[in-house]
Amino acid sequence: MHPATYGGPPLHPADRLFNFLGHRHAVANIIERLFTFVDSPRERPWVAMGALGIFILLGAAWINQAQVLPGVSVSETGLSDPIVDIIWDEDGDQALALVEDGLSMKLMIRDAGGTWSVLDCSCNVTAIGGTESQWVAGGEDGWIGIMGAGSPNIAPRSLNWPDSPPDIISLDGDIDNGWLIVENGGTRTVHTWSGLSVSNGTSYPISSIVMDEVEVVLGGALIIGHDTMGSNPALGKASSEVLIDAAGGSGGVPQLVLLHRGAGTPFHTIISMDDSSFIAIVGGGDAIYGVTMERNVHRIAGSIGVSSIAIDSGGMLWFKGENGLSNMEIGDSKATLVICPDGAPSDLTSAASSGDNIVMFSEDGSTRVTIDPAAQHSLLRSLSLLGDLILVLTFVAFVGFGGHALLRKHDVL
Repeated sequence: MHPATYGGPPLHPADRLFNFLGHRHAVANIIERLFTFVDSPRERPWVAMGALGIFILLGAAWINQAQVLPGVSVSETGLSDPIVDIIWDEDGDQALALVEDGLSMKLMIRDAGGTWSVLDCSCNVTAIGGTESQWVAGGEDGWIGIMGAGSPNIAPRSLNWPDSPPDIISLDGDIDNGWLIVENGGTRTVHTWSGLSVSNGTSYPISSIVMDEVEVVLGGALIIGHDTMGSNPALGKASSEVLIDAAGGSGGVPQLVLLHRGAGTPFHTIISMDDSSFIAIVGGGDAIYGVTMERNVHRIAGSIGVSSIAIDSGGMLWFKGENGLSNMEIGDSKATLVICPDGAPSDLTSAASSGDNIVMFSEDGSTRVTIDPAAQHSLLRSLSLLGDLILVLTFVAFVGFGGHALLRKHDVL
């Protein structure tokens, strides 16, 4: 007699289901029907196509997911103006930024708590530079200010100019010595400084070449600029990419040598490197180049034009281009397009190395994107291995079904 009818204790629903399936051998029937369906001559092509489709969809979905960057955080900065240039301290907590304020620039400093504030320099600031521990700033009428990284105060330094104080276009170095590009009467010249002494300037002998930015590297400095006569009709403007080597000791008159001149969008970034086969990476709108200690210039294979570029402590290049955010290791054949998580802005600019991280800002300066390369490397490797395992298991299952159907067709099973 059935216990549910004659007052016995009621069975748990799971037990009733198990007895139901067991009584009718449902599990065996389901498996048998599945293999019968697979073995059907009419259904076999559809089963094969379906299994292959699932395999392809799983692979595509996993590849797409693996491209989404882990270790990425998005935060509001509290700024309302574009960041033109930025330099971080060694820990990546504090920063000095040159921020566009209408038709002029202003200095802003970020403290360890992430709060930005205006740094009053009583000047018309035009450029910033320096190291992870010492920051320098330059402005109109030869104004130069120095400060320790993270300091809330900047101290002016009265340099001894050879002529009347010019407007500073770009500078780099530390508190004791460095390099300058200045403009006086429409002419740009390169100088070095040591202590309070400034060297005589050197102008480039070709008047159409304009020097825009200087960066200290091993053995001297590199200068990027543009040539007003190097017209590229495809770009619709008269400009080109120019790279110049600047040699000379601290306080000495610079010697300038042209390293590269091409009909492309002008360079915008020089990244000095110490532990690499290159002493610097130069980024431009058309390509990325590496410069060796011997001042040989090599186009990095697989590189594309970029609007902003930075390099992490592991030697991985991160850059924003027309196709989005990409990364690549020097020596790779091509760049890898990566996808930021939802909520990250797409108009990333002002890329820079900040401690062990890469930091980029939105064009209006209001949003900061922080990338942890260590998390990206480790997690993406794990995701890749797990994805490979899932695809292999899916392929094995597909082969198993097909093999079983084939063996049954030939009466082996």
